[in-house]
Amino acid sequence: MSNGKKLGRLVKLVHLSFENGRNRFFKQYDITSSQMDLLDYLDQKEPKAASQKEIVDYLKLSYATVSGLIGRLEAKGYLCRVSSKEDKRANLIMLTGQAEQLFERCGEHMGARDRALTRDFTQEEKEQFVYLLEKILKNSGMNLPEDVGKRFVPPQRVQFHENREGE
Repeated sequence: MSNGKKLGRLVKLVHLSFENGRNRFFKQYDITSSQMDLLDYLDQKEPKAASQKEIVDYLKLSYATVSGLIGRLEAKGYLCRVSSKEDKRANLIMLTGQAEQLFERCGEHMGARDRALTRDFTQEEKEQFVYLLEKILKNSGMNLPEDVGKRFVPPQRVQFHENREGE
């Protein structure tokens, strides 16, 4: 690594900076960054509902952690549970009108942090950065969400040449 900097440490510092900024912003709405991740996931779905297992799989969190997030968001009025039409034993987690109002109030902030982090990047650098982050995730063994192609720049649009020296 150049200049003696450790990649893992830099990635962690970027993550902490991003997460802290989100938590500071969402504090005014009495929610956390993790809670907003869950709400945002449901907002992207059509219909705006999912099983708890789908949420666990998407957020890459434990069942117990997701259960706690759902419980707190339900108590705040952002989520409700409804019986699945396909399986009456199962519940679907759905957004409420209150969650929709939350998105209207803080929707602009959702992309502003991304723009701030990459404000000095060219469009090409942004695309390459996203591609490289996706590649790091794949190399770390993480299974990416099914919708990753809809959210990330397709690799074929990015000019990147791996340095395979020493393999």
